[in-house]
Amino acid sequence: MELLFKHRNLPEQVADHIVILLATDKLKAGQRLFEKELCAMLGVSRIPVREALRILQAQGVVRTEPNRGTFISELNSEETSELLKIRLSVEKLAARRLALRAKDDPSILDPLQEALEEVKRRDKFGDKLASCQADLAFHSLMVELSGSNLLLPTWESLARGVLVFFMHERQAYYDYDTFVDDHERLMEAIRVGKLTMLDAVMEEHILESNPSKAKRT
Repeated sequence: MELLFKHRNLPEQVADHIVILLATDKLKAGQRLFEKELCAMLGVSRIPVREALRILQAQGVVRTEPNRGTFISELNSEETSELLKIRLSVEKLAARRLALRAKDDPSILDPLQEALEEVKRRDKFGDKLASCQADLAFHSLMVELSGSNLLLPTWESLARGVLVFFMHERQAYYDYDTFVDDHERLMEAIRVGKLTMLDAVMEEHILESNPSKAKRT
């Protein structure tokens, strides 16, 4: 399995793997997690599994109930809306910072353009997980290139939950042309650097429901 982020320590890698199992429905929302089973599934000892579960609990992916155990969190519609609004706040700030940096050095966007091309390539193969990971990588790189030491760790605390959302969203509705068009419009808005337009594109990309996108096309 491909990890969500590079250069991770073992507990972080285990956390990534657990989230990928959740995103691919090998683990289900509400399911109880047992350390011994995760150790056998992932081929690691209990210590990194225990640390990974602590990380995921802090990020809201799992919850621990006293005297009952650890369970995969079940986000209701209100909590999902909150996740998207927090994500929007972080990414909007990052995109604005990146757009301003790109005015002085347009080449700073070259890696993001490469990430966009990877999104397009992966999508053509019909592999939902690979497509969602490429999508996450694009947004992660956008935040990283913004140069903010505050936004990046905040984004990384959201990213695992965002991947799960991407996968579930992709199962409910997906249109390749609309998906690619959204990312290209976002990329162009950053390149042009008109902040009002950029805010509008970002809000549409993150908050607009997929059925609404379908009506737009």
